[in-house]
Amino acid sequence: MTDSSQAPDDGGPEHSGQPLDWASERTMNPLDTLMWRGDDDRRLRGTVCALELLDLVPDWDRLTAAHEWGSRMVPRFRERVMESPLGVGPPSWAVDPAFDLSYHLRRVRVPGEGSWPRLLEAVQQIAMTPLDRARPPWEAVLFEGLPDGRAAYLLKAHHAMTDGMGAIYGLAQLHSRVREPSPGKPQPPAPAAEPMSPAEVVGRQVARELSGLPAALEAASGSLTAVRHPRAALRSGVRYAQSVPRVLGLFAPPGSPLLRQRSLSWRFSAFDVPFAALRAAGKAVGATFNDAYLTALTGAFRLYHEAMGQPVNTMPVALPISVRRPGDTGGGNKIAMGRLAAPVWLADPYERMVTLREQVRAARREPAADVFAALGPALSWTPTPLLAVAARRTISISDLQASNFPGMSGDFYLAGARIERLYPYGPLPGCAVMATMVTHGPVGCLGINHDAASITEPALFARCIQDGFAEVLELGGAPDRVTHRG
Repeated sequence: MTDSSQAPDDGGPEHSGQPLDWASERTMNPLDTLMWRGDDDRRLRGTVCALELLDLVPDWDRLTAAHEWGSRMVPRFRERVMESPLGVGPPSWAVDPAFDLSYHLRRVRVPGEGSWPRLLEAVQQIAMTPLDRARPPWEAVLFEGLPDGRAAYLLKAHHAMTDGMGAIYGLAQLHSRVREPSPGKPQPPAPAAEPMSPAEVVGRQVARELSGLPAALEAASGSLTAVRHPRAALRSGVRYAQSVPRVLGLFAPPGSPLLRQRSLSWRFSAFDVPFAALRAAGKAVGATFNDAYLTALTGAFRLYHEAMGQPVNTMPVALPISVRRPGDTGGGNKIAMGRLAAPVWLADPYERMVTLREQVRAARREPAADVFAALGPALSWTPTPLLAVAARRTISISDLQASNFPGMSGDFYLAGARIERLYPYGPLPGCAVMATMVTHGPVGCLGINHDAASITEPALFARCIQDGFAEVLELGGAPDRVTHRG
């Protein structure tokens, strides 16, 4: 969301008073559907959070106006999910006729002395609370009472609304480059309410399936063409069939015995990573920033396991891979899943990074990386109980899921308050740890969400995170260290 009197990001569209083309799809895609219905199993609930640290407390009236304006510019924030009366098929999005901004936006004071740990305790309690499925699936909270007059802003939403790249795109469009108000900006009208009947929901489902027919016919035409080259078609089919189990994680290494326990309790922590130094470490090895990031995280797990007296050789890691294309809107989830057998046993960060680099490259080249898109129609029409079983089997097999996204460069503001940090927190879809990083100028803001039953020594784990990054940063000759916001 953004302030009603703020100018757009330099890279965003000029505000003509018309809503942005962000999350304009009227029905969920198959992966959105999987995430939405996965909430029936509380261990798979799909709540995502963005926590912004602000340099001052924004004016409440101005912040409220920001959300009113933002929910008009991005109507998805006024839309609720309409399930099919049949219980199958993709759900629809429709403007909530009873949209109430005062429910979605509230302010509280950080308990006690307003310390960072007390703030994170309050944030993780909110994150663990299920969203009201009868309303637009998001909430925002302004936290006051932090030291030195600072404040924090939490945006909580369901993963079915968008993936990480889409969320960053939306925030980039809606944050402001200036602190001061800019009166006279065009005001878009509130979107018209859509009281949908069950028959209309089914009608949308049928329309979506019909819209997919041209692609299906094109695929069928391609299959007929392949008959002319049966050997090549057979080789391609065999490669795809062999790839499917790998993408689904059926060949993943066993999880760590130390991290085996799972619960419903989330625990948040935050770290500041020197972005340029980590990128330099990757470059020194002929690898990418992402490779260096994964190497540091797996190094942290090696150190943690050794400190706990239970070292492991390999560990299953999931890596979301964005498949967004030019022209895609910011809504929905457009990701594939890469699977890694992280070489935790490799103590040398150089060797570990080279090994992970090759695994990541192989994961990106998997023929069946698009398997969720290929299975999409079948997934959408699978009854929820069976869908939950499939979800648990395919996404609940990793000890670590890690992702990172480019974020903000330069100063951005929310209702006149400068955003000093932005920490992302993904859900725990059955994994022990979810690590998410967003770059904010020279800093990589790392948000760690871990299962309280899996990581039983959080203070030790935090030190291992710092040490895991430190050994990687040394590869680039940097003296920088990762800061833990404790």
